Amino acid sequence: ADVVCAAAGASGAGVFSAVKAKSTADSPKYAIGVDSDQYKTADPAVRDVIITSMLKRVDVAVYDYVGATAAGDLTSLPKIFDLKVDGVGYSTTGGKVDDIKAKLDAYKAAIISGSIQVKSTK
Repeated sequence: ADVVCAAAGASGAGVFSAVKAKSTADSPKYAIGVDSDQYKTADPAVRDVIITSMLKRVDVAVYDYVGATAAGDLTSLPKIFDLKVDGVGYSTTGGKVDDIKAKLDAYKAAIISGSIQVKSTK
């Protein structure tokens, strides 16, 4: 099966439609959303091709910022909102990753612990 990953939140609608149009029983195609849980906002006609979404947890960043501001201490905020602070993640809506969730969470833990190094540039 082929998997296409959307590159920007709202562009997902076009990606999902294109993936749905190309998907057949003999050659299934799937898509991964980005930024938010796009399964929740996608047209119901294309939800069956969305396996997950990569989440930018802006809600976590805003909540933490408001809490730090209320406490008068912005130094408590992380410099990077990564897996360690729940700044990014993946969605499970639709159940398409339920069977591999334990593996995904093991990879997440390995990245957080440092046993898997993820390269990044700034």
